[in-house]
Amino acid sequence: MNEKVMERRWAVVTGASRGIGFHLAAGLVGRGYGVVIVARDEQRLERAREELTGLGGEVVALRMDLSEQGAAQRLHAECQERGLEVEVLANNAGMFAYRDLADCTAERVGQMVRLNVATTTELCRLFVGDMRARGRGYILNMSSYASWLPMAGLGLYGASKSYLRELSYALRDDEVRESGVSVTVALPAGVATELYGLGERYRRLGVRLGVLGRPERVAERALRGLFAGRRRVGPGVMYRMIVPLLRHLPRYIKVAVRKKTLGFQK
Repeated sequence: MNEKVMERRWAVVTGASRGIGFHLAAGLVGRGYGVVIVARDEQRLERAREELTGLGGEVVALRMDLSEQGAAQRLHAECQERGLEVEVLANNAGMFAYRDLADCTAERVGQMVRLNVATTTELCRLFVGDMRARGRGYILNMSSYASWLPMAGLGLYGASKSYLRELSYALRDDEVRESGVSVTVALPAGVATELYGLGERYRRLGVRLGVLGRPERVAERALRGLFAGRRRVGPGVMYRMIVPLLRHLPRYIKVAVRKKTLGFQK
């Protein structure tokens, strides 16, 4: 086994070819980690690998569709075969749909549940076991502020992110607290990435209005919280005020806003 590989601290980042995932990987490279970046788009993954290598990182790029059955086991096995002792697992890959459940295809529902829930859970199980045996490690789970917003169009997505939030709390508070493993859940609000299917125009507008965050800032804030040992990392004061307001909006306003915003997603 390569001694250089053994000496290097390694991190796994899923959904790392763009957006928050790419900036998480860049932040980890800046902190001295070798990174295993995982994504399903081969061309974007290769561009991310080149950029991260240019930052001085040691990078392993794995093209993998994590919404497929057994993907978590394949990723874990790949790391083991390469002799990589993973100290940080950043579960960032996720799928979004702004649609009523009845309007989603069975295929879309299955992909979202497997990716947002099943694969992430299995990755936690596999890598936490390794970390606990070594007595150290960090898990960052990327949930969402939508986990507190059970609204029409966000039912499936919000429920999957609520599950991930509660799983993170249970792992941290009840299962790994005494083992040297720290679990942090990040709960970003809107972020200017391609996840929501918004065009570039709407993403720029959202940033200017302050309702969408920049992915590099969201990633850095999440990493700071992770290494500070925080239980969760959420958005700013404005969003903490918005949730109670949204819960008490009259239904006719919610319906009108939803009709308008449904047209934003490609």
